[in-house]
Amino acid sequence: MPHGTQNLSPRQRLVARGWHYLGYSVFFLLLYGGIRISLGRFPQWLLFGVLAGSLLKDVYDEIRLRRGSRPLAYAGIEHAPSNAVLIGFLLTGFVDPTGTVLGAPAREVALWLAVIDLLFDLSQDMRA
Repeated sequence: MPHGTQNLSPRQRLVARGWHYLGYSVFFLLLYGGIRISLGRFPQWLLFGVLAGSLLKDVYDEIRLRRGSRPLAYAGIEHAPSNAVLIGFLLTGFVDPTGTVLGAPAREVALWLAVIDLLFDLSQDMRA
């Protein structure tokens, strides 16, 4: 966020990010949709790479928040919309990973990772 949100309530902090969320949602819709359409599928390695990288960034941000710092790339990147777009694509079957991950269906693992990361990221956005 280009402006400070220190004096806002958690709800107000999310509302203040509304335009960022909208813009990044369009960006990720075009990016992920374009990859899926151009390749005919969304590469599984990319799906799980995006989800793992997003979760790792949130863990790192959580450490920074607990130490009183701002998250990495604060105000520069919103990745909650990335997770929301992936959740939508997974639920509609537009992105449909096959096989299993540690014995669980890859689609369910990807969906749970995206949901957990989205909730984690929104929680951090309310506190940052």
